[in-house]
Amino acid sequence: MAIKISGTTIISDSRNLDYYGEEYYDNSNTGSSCTINLQNGNFQRAVLNSNCTFTFSNPTNGATSFTLVLYNDGTAGRSITWPTSVKWPNGSTPVRTTSANKADVYTFFTYDGGTSWWGVLSLYNFS
Repeated sequence: MAIKISGTTIISDSRNLDYYGEEYYDNSNTGSSCTINLQNGNFQRAVLNSNCTFTFSNPTNGATSFTLVLYNDGTAGRSITWPTSVKWPNGSTPVRTTSANKADVYTFFTYDGGTSWWGVLSLYNFS
């Protein structure tokens, strides 16, 4: 099926546009390891209350994305270890906010069902 505007074809394939909405999930405190389970939702929150190693699980097949809002608890300077499958712009993990009680927002994309992820520090240093 094609969609036409003023006689010009702008979409010409058999894909359907389905309802799209964000599913929110609160991971609460991360502890020393935190699994971001994408079956829980594609907009997730977590509070970094320890140095933490993250894991991503259960992405959909093919292409998908999710947003992670990561808060720091009342202690400054916590560290993060991301999955090795995450690729960052210019091959460098971004410098994040390490101040107590601040938050950063990350966006992650995959085109191959989670074999590799592209990560972006989308928003920085919110209180």
